[in-house]
Amino acid sequence: MTTFNASHHDQLHRALVDRIAGHLRPRRSLWPVRRRLALWLLLEIAVLLRTVTETRGNWAARFASIPYTFEILFFAAAGLILAAMALRAAIPGREARPWQTVLAIVLAISGIALLFVTPMRTDIPLSQFISVGVVCVFFTCSKAALPLIALWWAVRRGAPGNGRAAGAMVGSAAMLFSFAIMRIDCPLDEPLHLITWHLGPVIAVTVLSAVAGALWLRFPLRRHAVSY
Repeated sequence: MTTFNASHHDQLHRALVDRIAGHLRPRRSLWPVRRRLALWLLLEIAVLLRTVTETRGNWAARFASIPYTFEILFFAAAGLILAAMALRAAIPGREARPWQTVLAIVLAISGIALLFVTPMRTDIPLSQFISVGVVCVFFTCSKAALPLIALWWAVRRGAPGNGRAAGAMVGSAAMLFSFAIMRIDCPLDEPLHLITWHLGPVIAVTVLSAVAGALWLRFPLRRHAVSY
C-alpha cells in the first residue's frame, strides 16, 4: 500500500513538473522595482506637466489652501504606493506587505475626507451637473490611460500569484494619480461633483481592472488543477 501511494505521488509530481516546464518561456530578467517605478512616475509627471500647461485659470493660487494641497498629495502618494505594490506583486515571493496596503488605504481615505472641507451644494441644475461631470469622467480616464497601460504591461511581464489583486492595484494606482492631477485641471471643489464624477471612475476602473487581472494576469498554472 505504501509502495502504491509513493508511486502514485511520484507520477503526480512528475506530471506537475512537466506541466511547469511546458509553460516556461525564455524572458529577459525584470528591472528592479525601483527603476520601473521611477519610469512609471516619470510618465505620470509628463501627464501632470501637460495638464498644467493646458489648464487655464490661476490654479497655482489654489495651493494656498492647506486641505487642497494635502488632498492632492494624499491621492498621489496612495497611487504611487499602489503602483509599487503592483510591481512587487509580479515577482513571486515579493508581494506587498500588510503595512503598505494599510498606508495606501489610510492615505486614500484621508484624501476623501478632505473633499468635504468645502460645503456641498444642492442648488446645481441636474443637466449642468451631468454635462460637466461627463467631461470630467472622460478626462480622468484619459489621463490615466497611458500610465495604466504601462503599469499593466510591466506587471504582465512578471508572474503575479494573485491576478485579481494585481489588476486592482494597477487600476487604482493609475486612477488615484489621475484623480490628483484632475484636481488641478478641474476648477470645481464641490464635494458631490468630486465624489460622483472624479472618485466614481476610480472605483469603476479599479473593479474592471481587478476582473481583467483575474482573467489575464494569472500565472498559467492556476488555470489547471491537479487531479488526484
